[in-house]
Amino acid sequence: MTAKHPLEPVLLLLAAGIGIGLVFPISKLADLAAIEPFAYIGWSAAGACLILFTLCIATGRRPRVRAETVRYALRAGAVTYAIPFGTLAVVVPHLGTSIPSIFQSLTAILTLGLVTVLGLERPGRLRTFGLVLGLVGVLIIIAVRDGGAGVEAADQVSLLWVAAALVTPLSLAYGNVYRSMAWPQGESPLPLATLTFACAAVLMLGAGLVGTVATGNAALITVPPAGFRVIVFQALATGIGYAFFFRLQQVGGPVYLSQISYVNTAVGLGFAVVLFGEAMNAAMISALALIVLGVALVNRTIGRLK
Repeated sequence: MTAKHPLEPVLLLLAAGIGIGLVFPISKLADLAAIEPFAYIGWSAAGACLILFTLCIATGRRPRVRAETVRYALRAGAVTYAIPFGTLAVVVPHLGTSIPSIFQSLTAILTLGLVTVLGLERPGRLRTFGLVLGLVGVLIIIAVRDGGAGVEAADQVSLLWVAAALVTPLSLAYGNVYRSMAWPQGESPLPLATLTFACAAVLMLGAGLVGTVATGNAALITVPPAGFRVIVFQALATGIGYAFFFRLQQVGGPVYLSQISYVNTAVGLGFAVVLFGEAMNAAMISALALIVLGVALVNRTIGRLK
């Protein structure tokens, strides 16, 4: 499907990027409110689903629950929200928000790498050079491993948490390609987004329930009183952000869509430095510059994949 207006993809990119990018600072607030990752992501997904369903009813596009859309929603829910942002909620307390935000900008490069491996696009020398620059930026971050202010020294040297932070852009990149290739014929963005977040909520809260039964820790699926506002704020940001996001997927394709990671990164870093006082040392700034330059080269001749 093509855009209704030439500026629509850009406006969708900004709107979705800001809404989704708020997950970085809100994840930090969730940690401060002592909300467990399963509960935080699960209930946020449930709230986003409710918001999206309300938009569906208001626009007369009630979700159609059939085998094809449920299969799509289960897979998309896992790689679009449950896995990447569940992982994010786990790593932010150990790395701060700076490193995960910078890694988010890799989503565009990883998306192109994936479509290349699948034979959907063939990168030229410029794009290949961009991929290499992005990789160098990641290697610099792995070498310095400085999460910023408020991160324990033991965590600053942990390669495990840095590697875990890479799960988010990897999962999002796969999701970008999967959603375009598997988009059910004739389905609209809002109903698909609604079903996707319903499935993401079931996956996360189901996993949390299993953990609660196994360990007796009810905090895995419950929210402390101080955390309700955090959940509501995250649900609103996610629901509205992904309403724009799924429309952008439809009009832009996976590679164009992956540029949303630039906006996510800007939002995450902005809050990390201004709100949480996290440090950006010279090595991290250099790494970010290399990743941004790499992303720019990767997307200089960007094409659309339908």
